Amino acid sequence: MSKKYPIKNSDPSVNLRLSKELKETIQAEAAKRNVTVSKYLRELLELIYSGDYCRYEVLNDKVENFLFSKDFIQLVVWIYSKRYKREKTESSEELDRYIATLKKVHFHVPDHLAREFDKVLQDVMKVRYDESKYTTSFFWFLESGLEKEKFNLKLLEQFLLDNRALKEYVLEEINDLS
Repeated sequence: MSKKYPIKNSDPSVNLRLSKELKETIQAEAAKRNVTVSKYLRELLELIYSGDYCRYEVLNDKVENFLFSKDFIQLVVWIYSKRYKREKTESSEELDRYIATLKKVHFHVPDHLAREFDKVLQDVMKVRYDESKYTTSFFWFLESGLEKEKFNLKLLEQFLLDNRALKEYVLEEINDLS
C-alpha cells in the first residue's frame, strides 16, 4: 500500500456522479467501518491501485471464513465452557476435532493470539493422549497458577469484538507478503 500522507483542504479533489443505490452502499460501508465516505473511498482506491485490493479481499475472506466456521465457534464456546467445568467430559473424537481446529488457528489470527491458543492445544493434547485410567483428567489452560501459562480470554475477546482488529491483522499480513 502507498505511504499515507494527511489530506489537506488544499489537496486536489475529484467530483463524480453516482447512482443513488451506489451512494447508499458506499455510505453504509463507510459507516460500518466508522470512517468518512472520503476516507473510505481514498483507502479503497489506494488498495486498488497498489494491487493489494484482491490480496486483501482473498486473505480477509479466508480469515473470516475460519473465524466464523462452525469448528472455530465450537472451539471458542468450549473454551469458555471450561471456566465452569474443568473435568474431561469430551470424547476422543471431540478432542481430536478441537486439536485439528487449534492447529489451524496460526494461519488466521495474529501471533500474540496464536500463542494463547497454543496453551490450549498443549493442554488438550496432554488430556487427549493421557492413558492413565486411575485419575480424572482436567484442563488447566484457564486455571494455571502461572499467568503466562493461562489462556488470556481478554485477548480473544478484544480481537473478536474489535472491528478494526481483523482489518489491521489482514493488512499486516499483506504487508508481510509484499
